[in-house]
Amino acid sequence: MSVSEELKDPWGWLVAGVSGGLGWAVLAAPLGPAAIGVGAAIGAVVLGSKVALGSMRSSSAQPRERRDRLPEAPADSPQGQFVQRARAAAAQIAHLADRPADPGLRAELAQVDDEAGTVVQTLRELAGRVTLVDGALRSAQPDQVRQEEGRLRASLAAETDPQLRAERQRALDAVTAQSESLARLARLRETLLARAQTAALDMEGLAARTGELVAMGTSAFEGDPAGQILADLTMSLESVREGLAEADEVSRGWSG
Repeated sequence: MSVSEELKDPWGWLVAGVSGGLGWAVLAAPLGPAAIGVGAAIGAVVLGSKVALGSMRSSSAQPRERRDRLPEAPADSPQGQFVQRARAAAAQIAHLADRPADPGLRAELAQVDDEAGTVVQTLRELAGRVTLVDGALRSAQPDQVRQEEGRLRASLAAETDPQLRAERQRALDAVTAQSESLARLARLRETLLARAQTAALDMEGLAARTGELVAMGTSAFEGDPAGQILADLTMSLESVREGLAEADEVSRGWSG
């Protein structure tokens, strides 16, 4: 329970009262009236300890959101290069965001800057998923699986013994299922990689539009064209976020 809930718990007050009363009863003879204050202090300490321990237990019991442990995309990989491009674009937006003299425009660009940073982080996670898929494909060795599938098909076609044919067919079914799973995994990689490329290109476009807006030196609240550019920035950021969210849903919904 939270601190407020612990304070509302009648059992806590009952235990504190009993503890304080026992303390007063024990100390009444040697301390006289002063034992009342000591008993009250004992009760307060007991109540405070119960509240603290209860709230700590509640905090530790609450499940923490755990994010997927994704690898960092290699810098020389396609997905890693897309992240670098998006990061450079976000850095350019941050460099420009504080330059306008108009405070309203600075506030709007500061929000664009914050959201651009969020987009880069999401793109990093997407690139990590692509890297994870790359590792899975390398480990599975799709070329070797396809070769084995071809050999089994040829062997099955040449086999005349019914029992051996049945066994060959079971082996072929297994390797075919594996081959189909790897094909789906390869398509998933291409889908995620295409989305990462789109996000990087969109971020570069956002940086260019931000530079255009700042170079104009006009307030975004004076109408076109500055206001239109700012509206385009907001819509473009939302589009990038939605695209990355869709890609994440695709990757989570994939089943091999």
